[in-house]
Amino acid sequence: MSSIIAAKAYANNEVAFLAWNLAETIEGCLGFEITRIYVGTHHERPLAAWVSFKNQSNPEWKPQTTSVWPVQKLTWRDLTLRKRRDQTALRPSDVRVQYRIRPLARVRPGLLPVTIPPKHEYIGKPLPLAYVDEGMLTNEVLVTSQYGSLHAAFTNGILSAQWLRSALEAHGETLTPDSVRSHIQILGDPIRTYLTGDVLAMLKALLERADREDARVLLALYELSDAELLEMLLAHKERIEIILANTSKARGGTDWDVTNRQAREALSNAGVNLHNRMFNNNRIGHNKFAVLVGKDSQPQAVLTGSTNWTPTGLCGQSNNAIIIDSPDVARDYSSYWQQLLDDTQHFMLPAPLSSATANAQGPAIRKANAETTQTRTLADGTKVTSWFAPNTVAKTKKDVTPPDLAMIYALLRKAEQAIFFACFLPSRSGKLSIIQEAIDLGTKDPTLLVYGAISDPTAMPNYVPPSTTPDDEQADDDSEKKPQSAIFDKGRIHIVRAAALTKDDVVGEFESELLKVGNAIIHDKIVVIDPLSDHGMVVTGSHNLGYKASYENDENLLIIQGNRRLIEAYTVHILDVYDHYRFRAVQQDLHRQRKKSWDGFLSRDSKWLSSALHSDKGDLARYFSS
Repeated sequence: MSSIIAAKAYANNEVAFLAWNLAETIEGCLGFEITRIYVGTHHERPLAAWVSFKNQSNPEWKPQTTSVWPVQKLTWRDLTLRKRRDQTALRPSDVRVQYRIRPLARVRPGLLPVTIPPKHEYIGKPLPLAYVDEGMLTNEVLVTSQYGSLHAAFTNGILSAQWLRSALEAHGETLTPDSVRSHIQILGDPIRTYLTGDVLAMLKALLERADREDARVLLALYELSDAELLEMLLAHKERIEIILANTSKARGGTDWDVTNRQAREALSNAGVNLHNRMFNNNRIGHNKFAVLVGKDSQPQAVLTGSTNWTPTGLCGQSNNAIIIDSPDVARDYSSYWQQLLDDTQHFMLPAPLSSATANAQGPAIRKANAETTQTRTLADGTKVTSWFAPNTVAKTKKDVTPPDLAMIYALLRKAEQAIFFACFLPSRSGKLSIIQEAIDLGTKDPTLLVYGAISDPTAMPNYVPPSTTPDDEQADDDSEKKPQSAIFDKGRIHIVRAAALTKDDVVGEFESELLKVGNAIIHDKIVVIDPLSDHGMVVTGSHNLGYKASYENDENLLIIQGNRRLIEAYTVHILDVYDHYRFRAVQQDLHRQRKKSWDGFLSRDSKWLSSALHSDKGDLARYFSS
């Protein structure tokens, strides 16, 4: 009989998230062995582990397995489900896996000992372990990016990771922003390939399909500087038409559109059908979508998401991309693309293109976008509602809730169990955005789980701004010098911002990390509501989920319902990002408060389990294992 009473697994195309629960603590439990089982072949593989027990040492950060260094939590992420840490070859996709989770204790009479792998690559004596009981198998999950009529993928662009330092040192290099920038710009580089995941292939997918179907592609892009993607666009110059917005002003300079300049010139020189949508002010043409239009001139599919077409967007941030195979949804995006083009005709074209303007979206596109779009039902039953911005009469941000966010807020208020989100910078201190709305709902209903991950320190609800900080999403987060809390905990509300281990707050044998190579770190714009229920939903797109995006930017967002596997896939991505940064943010906060932190090693007794089971640390395990 197992002491585990429930165990569940969830997966997307990159990561699996596991949760299990116990009726009571297990005497002497030192953690859990987790084994991945391939359903088709019955091949079993214990998951890798890097953190050793106290009185052991793993200075070269070489993996053992959870049979040697067990998991001392009630949730876990299988980060090597697709991506190996010892080579660039991928593990297979579109396979079914399940997991066996077994509690371990010190060897004692009556318990079956664990067979220790013969290769001993750490310092210190092994701690002999044994199985407390047979454990429990999770459900089967499909490792895929295909979810009926939708195709979704997520980047691996988390740079604050121990493997990245080791990978660079293996090349004789030091972990610096410049060294990482060098790798992520090289076609086929192993680090670039690892970090971009399946997203790069998705960004190419519509153009490859256009070749097969003799179709064309309409694009609306904010940033374009990735050499591989630019080369692909140039190779398909007869099939594409692009609305390319400007990027931000050079830091410390006066010129706009520094990031896009080379790509814009290359597209123009090649004779691409290019439309320059130059705001060159505080507004941004923030879209990153592409519409496949068939040879019969009928829209067929659309690609959107949060990923900018840059090396940083592909490799240096957490991002997502989604393709929707639906003529109806594609038609909605095609109409919006045409509205953008018509609106651009009223813009003053700056001369030179790098100079500032007062360009702003006109009343026609605002009026069209303000109308509630129809909810489209896809062939597989998925329901998709599309919103486009700007969608307000006012051209600058007011306190009146814009219509797209009004719909999202109404859906949030119907949440019964949980709200999860990952976002860049919706607003200062989370006000007038989904962050404040989620906090208000979690405060009103103390049974509601609210978990969020935020990129920018200034978006945290406990952020204290200096008097000179501008109230817009373009402010430079590096201007904030005063240490700020990296976590916000209030009852069952838990929000964390992106953080990295520094030389001041490293623990155990962890080493200092790199936080970013650009501005954003978490660049997703995702909200998930009640992912385990039949009425769950996910919100995604380019929209930064705050008022400014609706009032002042070109944006798109999707509300997707009726596709539980897709919703779970987005939830796994949020949990991956949240869990990764939670550990680092806690260490940073403890150091800031001059408090003692975790020592960086596994406990040699079972005291850890009571806290994991009975405190709020067990909330996620209870919810996802139910």
